[in-house]
Amino acid sequence: MQGDSKDGRFQGHFAEILRVEGKLALREPTGLAMGIGFPIILLVIFGLIGMAVPGNVAGTGRTVLDIYVPVIMVIGFISLGISSLPVTLVKYREMGWLRRVSTTPTAPSRLLAAQLTLNLVLALATILIVIFGSELVFGATLDVGIPYFVLSIILSISVTFSLGLVVAALAPSQTVASGLSGGLFFLSLFLSGLWIQPATVGGPLATIMYYSPSGAAVEALLYSVFNVTPPYTAIITMVVYALIFMFIAIRYFRWE
Repeated sequence: MQGDSKDGRFQGHFAEILRVEGKLALREPTGLAMGIGFPIILLVIFGLIGMAVPGNVAGTGRTVLDIYVPVIMVIGFISLGISSLPVTLVKYREMGWLRRVSTTPTAPSRLLAAQLTLNLVLALATILIVIFGSELVFGATLDVGIPYFVLSIILSISVTFSLGLVVAALAPSQTVASGLSGGLFFLSLFLSGLWIQPATVGGPLATIMYYSPSGAAVEALLYSVFNVTPPYTAIITMVVYALIFMFIAIRYFRWE
């Protein structure tokens, strides 16, 4: 009975924090704009390009949009995990909000859990919008392999969000967090293949792109949306990055 009471209080506190964080997210919709709005814009751009330039890309049998669907999804994760999440957490710490929460019955870790939950919900919305929007609106020819896709999604979100938590752990101020997040954001966009695909550049640069966090995520998703087993190198790369990033984030994260 005592355990049930504690569980009920925990769920109640967490639900209240989640509700408050949800309201704040609507008042300052950076996460919505970056995590959902930006991918929608990219989806429309590449969807229109695919319609204007029909046919396959470099003999792959895939259209421009087919190739860029994984890139757009990963960019959504990058926008949430690297641009929005760490800046919000550092702002809370700088304001003393995390310290004040620690003086209440609500543990600061629940505030972190609420932020992660909100961003995961936005990430799920991004996935659904990109997949169904690309197929129903722009006629993408995807053949999603559910087991491969789910694994690739879990690892892609893990590696991008854990990198964002590293920024939140190491940045001493909101200004520094914004600068680090901005630099990592654009670097991750490039390495994901937004502007140039690694297959077209070849050489050491292509290797760097394939073995970067965002590049490995895109590669795994590219295979899985066409029901093909992702390369084990992409899976292992994401697992290693996620473990390293999570270790650093846990080791150096400060509540005040």
